[in-house]
Amino acid sequence: MDRASKNNYKFICFTAAGRQLMEKILLKIPGETGACGPDKLETGGLSDWTKENFKKGNVLVFIGACGIAVRAIAQYITDKTEDPAVIVIDEEGRFVIPILSGHHGGGVAAAKELSDIIGATAVITTASDVRGEFAVDVFSKNNGLVINDMKKAKSFSAYLLEHNKAFYMVDPEFEDVFETSFNRDSLIKLKNSDELQERDSSFTISPKTCDIEQLQLIPKCIVLGVGCRKGKEGRELIEFADRILDELSLDKRSVLAVTSIDLKSKEVGIIELAESLGAEFKTFSQELLMQQEGEFSASQFVRETTGADNVCERSVLAYGCRRMIMKKRAENGMTLAVGVLGRSFTDE
Repeated sequence: MDRASKNNYKFICFTAAGRQLMEKILLKIPGETGACGPDKLETGGLSDWTKENFKKGNVLVFIGACGIAVRAIAQYITDKTEDPAVIVIDEEGRFVIPILSGHHGGGVAAAKELSDIIGATAVITTASDVRGEFAVDVFSKNNGLVINDMKKAKSFSAYLLEHNKAFYMVDPEFEDVFETSFNRDSLIKLKNSDELQERDSSFTISPKTCDIEQLQLIPKCIVLGVGCRKGKEGRELIEFADRILDELSLDKRSVLAVTSIDLKSKEVGIIELAESLGAEFKTFSQELLMQQEGEFSASQFVRETTGADNVCERSVLAYGCRRMIMKKRAENGMTLAVGVLGRSFTDE
């Protein structure tokens, strides 16, 4: 039993022929190759290897029988949004079969890549791929969108496959910053919510909280610009940001970044705020902040303290936001502004 890794690929094989195939693949995948030596069962066999590598982002490749792979991964399977891609290749290198997380985990794409490398047939069984139809989970993954409800996504896909058409809408509030491009006659754009068909037939692209039972794709596009008094606790900043997001009806999952001035790059409270949102924390120099153009809520005190007359609004624009959603809001030694990035979405 031999094991190897390259990039996010994790390989395991069980015969001499499987090892030869594994080495062939390793040579042709760009990147640095991990150790490729035999593993003794007493120091870590199939079970330990599977447990160690069954993590989101990995692609587990079993070179051997499907049954071996199925039994090895069975106890670790939890959810399609969290499970890694799992692929099986026969030791002769004739077939490459994605058996788990084909879309979310990238199993289908990885299977096609590996089949091209060894001249094998990729055995793809997902209905949308077989028909060459739009796959909402692939579209979301490729465009950095968060699906609000996987059950709704499943129902939408079923509707599309049954009726050969479906509908989508871009939130009118963000039409000026979002662009969509679909080259499929089966996907029809709606102008407003009044045109929405039955619940399972459509999805909406919006960073706002959804107030109807419908599939929503949430773009990572919201930027929070933050300023605060030194030593401000993360708890206060988190509560402040939560209230603002609720007030604006923005889904927390839409927050891409928290921004501020370089002087605050080590501010623990802001760092905790960014971590609580799963967002990037990025800071800018006072010179760059002052180069931003527009009308800002200037403060002479802030200018004397930081060198910039406004931190929260200017840092949002410095990050690249197309427009402001909310200008500076101040409370108890904290300031916050909200902006939105421009985004383009395509199924190509």
